[in-house]
This record gives sequence, C-alpha cells and structure tokens, in this order.
Amino acid sequence: MAALEGKVALVAGGGTGIGRATAALFAREGARVVVFGRRERLLAETAEAIGKAGGSALAVAGDVAREDDVVRLVAAAWSAWGRVDVLVNAAAVRLHAPLTEVSAADFAEVLRINLVGGFILTKAVVPPMRASGGGSIIHIGSAIGTAAVADFAPYIASKAGLHQLAKAAAVELVGDGIRVNVVAPGTIDTQIGQEIPEFRRRVIEHRIPIGRLGHVDDVAHACLYLASDQARYVTGTILAVDGGWTAS
Repeated sequence: MAALEGKVALVAGGGTGIGRATAALFAREGARVVVFGRRERLLAETAEAIGKAGGSALAVAGDVAREDDVVRLVAAAWSAWGRVDVLVNAAAVRLHAPLTEVSAADFAEVLRINLVGGFILTKAVVPPMRASGGGSIIHIGSAIGTAAVADFAPYIASKAGLHQLAKAAAVELVGDGIRVNVVAPGTIDTQIGQEIPEFRRRVIEHRIPIGRLGHVDDVAHACLYLASDQARYVTGTILAVDGGWTAS
C-alpha cells in the first residue's frame, strides 16, 4: 500500500522547487494534492504533471499570508475530497543583503510570508484535520534558522521563528492527533542554488560533510516520512536535511 493512500495533502509553495517535488512524490504515494502559491502558471504546470502521471491534483492561487486566500485553499480541498490530512508549507521568500542595508519594510515582508504565513496556514488546517481525525503539518524551515550566516538576517529570523512556531503548535495540538514538525534543509540545488557562482558553489560543497548540495527529492522524502503513519510518534522536531552541515 502506498504511504499516503487515501490522504489529502495541501502543499503551499507547490509551483516550484521543494514544493513541486514534494507534491509530485505525495501524489505518487497515493495522496490527492492541492498545490497553492502566488504564481498561477507554475501551479497549473505542477497539477498537470501530476495528472499526466496518474495522480490527482488541484491548483489554487493565493498568498499564504492572506487569510482569505488560505480559507479558499482549505475550502477547495474540502469541497473536492472532504478531508485534509497533511499540510506542507514550502512557501518562502529570501532576501540577501547586509543587515544595515535592509529596510524595516523589507524585513517585515519576509516575516509576513515566511512566518505569519506559516501561522495562518497552521491555524487554517486545524479544523479540517480535527474533523478528519488528525493530521500532519510540516513546515520547511532552514539550516540557517539554526546556525546563522552573514547577509540573510530577515530570512534567518523568519525561519528561526517558524521552527519555534512549529514546536509551540506541536505541544498545543497533540491532543487533536495533529503532529507538527519542521524539515530544515541546507543548501539545495534549486533554481536559487543553481544561480550560485561556480567558485562559491565549490566552497559550499567543501563545507558540507557529505560533499554535495542537496536535491529537492532529499527534502521531499523527509516530508513523506513525516506525513506518513511511520512518523506517528514524531512531533515537535526539527529534522535537518543538510548533508551534516549543522553538525559540523
């Protein structure tokens, strides 16, 4: 039996990168998937690819930090399939700049998407998960939400906050049978990773004990584990998928 057979999964940030890979893997493992994000064309491509591979998917466009949009997302899943079992929050924005050059408005915008959006998504899926008998919430955090590097202060703050939000939610929601965890990737070979200059890329790889950048499927499979019943005793954890970077 497939790991997510009969389950309904929402994937925020499902149009690209880690979100798209996770949505595709979940569909292969039997889940019916709703992908969500701001770029309608990319969401449609994800849903179409899942359908062509024999899976079931819907695309809903919206902003994770707008409550009305997230309500529409949950309503679409409930209307189509009558339950919500899994949420993967892979929606995020990055800002690369020295701390002293970041405006308060830009700092707030990163927190709005990465942290407030995570709160809104978490809160919105609790009622349908309760009605479905429980569920699994998985936030995509970051290795640098644990160990800081230079020139990413807003992103680091937002991801560190997301890690703690997940722990708080895990404690509060355990009685509802809802597990809340974080997957914290290191440097992943997404479009952003591919834009790193070759010399800088080699330096990064040298600092990773495994010796390579991560792949989106490395993260997707970690999400699959946490979404599945195999992780029924796992909640409130930060699962590093970083090739050993934070351990070193």
